[in-house]
Amino acid sequence: MFFKKKNEDLLKNLDERLKTLEHGVDAGRGRLENLNTSIGKLQAAANKHGMAIEDLLEEWEERQSDEEEVREHFRDFKQGERHLLELFEAYQEQFWSLKRFADSRDETWASQIALMESNLERYRQLCGIVVIGGGNMRVDYDLHEVVETVQTDDLDLDKRIADVYCCGYIYKGNVKKKARVAAYRLGTL
Repeated sequence: MFFKKKNEDLLKNLDERLKTLEHGVDAGRGRLENLNTSIGKLQAAANKHGMAIEDLLEEWEERQSDEEEVREHFRDFKQGERHLLELFEAYQEQFWSLKRFADSRDETWASQIALMESNLERYRQLCGIVVIGGGNMRVDYDLHEVVETVQTDDLDLDKRIADVYCCGYIYKGNVKKKARVAAYRLGTL
């Protein structure tokens, strides 16, 4: 009887331990399922972020390509602008020489050239080009390069433009070429 009670107690104790173990296993399974679910969510999020990173990298590469394309277009534009300004300078020098020649030789040609020049002025303004000439204006060293001085005793003519040898021009607010001029200088007699 003693053994029987001891066996019963042992069985009961084992039975309790077995139940505790089963509860522990069930709890472990629940935790494992929760961990598997969490891991699945993390993998899905990681995949989503990985795809987003790939998309961002592709977009960045496209932007780099677009940026390089824009740079190339800008370089082409600047080169075209430079060639256009060189063409304008050559045209303006020829036109200026023709005007100076016609002014001294033939009034009909001079008036025709003046008409052409006034017709072209609108187009120069639309392009942002202002021709630097002379007239009776004062010397402005930002606009004029004085290559010769002409002596005068008239105080009103001192430091005024006497003659323009080569006109200059301003392009979009920047002096690209100064006008080469002769200027009056008050002399001592």
